[in-house]
Amino acid sequence: MDIDIKPPKGMKTVMCDNKPIGYVKDVEDQEEAFRLAQELLKSKGLWRDIPKAEMIYAQAQSFANASAHIYEKDLRSLPRNPQGITPFVVNAAFSAEMYLKCLQELHGEITESHVLTALFKALPNKVKDRINKVSKKFESQYDVKQGVLFKDHLKCINNAFINWRYIYEKSTEYVSIQQTIFVLQVLHETTAIELGIKT
Repeated sequence: MDIDIKPPKGMKTVMCDNKPIGYVKDVEDQEEAFRLAQELLKSKGLWRDIPKAEMIYAQAQSFANASAHIYEKDLRSLPRNPQGITPFVVNAAFSAEMYLKCLQELHGEITESHVLTALFKALPNKVKDRINKVSKKFESQYDVKQGVLFKDHLKCINNAFINWRYIYEKSTEYVSIQQTIFVLQVLHETTAIELGIKT
């Protein structure tokens, strides 16, 4: 039986992998709605518990994708749309934060901070070494300074999540678009390696 995305009256459609898989009663209580959807997914063998690190990685990817979309639409070619820079930087910085917190989750405890260099510093040395190795692999593909440690590249958006959300309070703020994209590429690749995900 094909399941229509539009549910029958009094029902809600349950989606899995962007496809409708069935209907549950439309209830007001969100916890009850979740329980009903979960039961349906379990009955069809589609439910799986997702480890916290994988959820953090997915969130990091979603903000990186938003940043990439803004870059392609507003910043890739000249003249640049100045309204694109702030959301590009904020999404990129938050994505970098989530990638670093994913690595922390995989190797210990998550640090409560938006300061990227502090999150990086809290990583085990073996993870920092892997990040530096991935950084060397990619630096020739970007317009970034060659042969520097990744933590120095990270400084370009170190406090950007805070500073750029309130950019109107600043007289000046600088960011290198290419270096920001490079930072995201390195963190994405390293985190995927640590999670055992092929990119």
